[in-house]
Amino acid sequence: MRDRPGRGHRPAARESILDAIRAAEQLSRVELAAVTGLTEAAVSMTVRRLLDEGLLIETGRTPTGGKPRTMLRLDPAARLAVGVHLDRDVTTFVLTGQTGGVISRLARPALAADLADGIDLLLTASGVDRARCLGIGVVWPGPRDDVPHLRGWDPTELRKRLAEESGRPVLVEDGATAAAVGEYWVARIGADRPFAALHMGSSIGAGIVVDGRALRGSVGGFGHVCVQADGPECWCGSRGCLETLAGPEAVVAAARADPAAAAEAGLDRSVSRGVTADFAAVARAARAHGPRCLALLETSASYVAAAAESVVNLLDLDLLVLTGPGFAAASFVYGPAIMRRVQPAGARTWNRSVTVTVSSAAATASATGAAAVVLQSHLRRQQ
Repeated sequence: MRDRPGRGHRPAARESILDAIRAAEQLSRVELAAVTGLTEAAVSMTVRRLLDEGLLIETGRTPTGGKPRTMLRLDPAARLAVGVHLDRDVTTFVLTGQTGGVISRLARPALAADLADGIDLLLTASGVDRARCLGIGVVWPGPRDDVPHLRGWDPTELRKRLAEESGRPVLVEDGATAAAVGEYWVARIGADRPFAALHMGSSIGAGIVVDGRALRGSVGGFGHVCVQADGPECWCGSRGCLETLAGPEAVVAAARADPAAAAEAGLDRSVSRGVTADFAAVARAARAHGPRCLALLETSASYVAAAAESVVNLLDLDLLVLTGPGFAAASFVYGPAIMRRVQPAGARTWNRSVTVTVSSAAATASATGAAAVVLQSHLRRQQ
């Protein structure tokens, strides 16, 4: 891996060991020392504590040229957390463990006042030991997301009320940052590989993970990268922002203004089902070779690719993950467009090969990530 100036943070032994095993699924103590850079004595002492706490389990011995090595795995159910994604029409609840897998999932009509009931139902249906649930992570919508049932609420008020009703600590996170953390856990990305998760729902943002930690404040920046100096005014007060020119809302507005595109996507020009649903309809029409809808997505993708290249160059990344319902529906356009943009300079000038991939859990990435934020927070308090 290339040297990356300014990335000097080194996680503590517990975090390094758990992250290494999560990425590899199972490792021996000798392998842990090699992967983490810790001494064998430090690995042995830390592993003993993690075994005593039930976070790790031994899974048998693997033959080697010498003494057989005892392999170590994470116990998926040793520590649990609930993630909640507050969307316009549906609230999604997931229960996940420290390996990032979804243990159970629940979708209910979107009502902020019923969150504690939904969490109780999720835990009851899963049959897990409730004492192992460390807390609740909530994905809070962006400033432009239209979520009617949250009008009049604010993140602090919701966090306090839900903590009181559930009896558990509650953390609130934005969707793109949560999705990035979820991808880090679910896809088993190593802590030594920084990456950006580009997230498209009803808006577009990015979460960035470095050294296994999400960079706070990164989500708003991506949607407001300037991609046209003299472009239209954005709601944020600037001009030519990616969100205004190429975000899901811009694509849907363009499709509604074009009778041919609206017909291809089956959009009722007088009634909106919501940006996310309408964007998915445009993407389905484009996949079915609707020329007007495909052209709209290709135009959007060209702007997104330019902004993605800026992120890659600024942070010296070699991995981009596309996640969220928008990219899940339209990655067949956006993925190739981003690759065409970043590959030539990456290979010719910067001597790198950038990978662009689509999240395998795009639909639940934000909720899973919100739960993972809780688990990470608990782990770091134990250091």
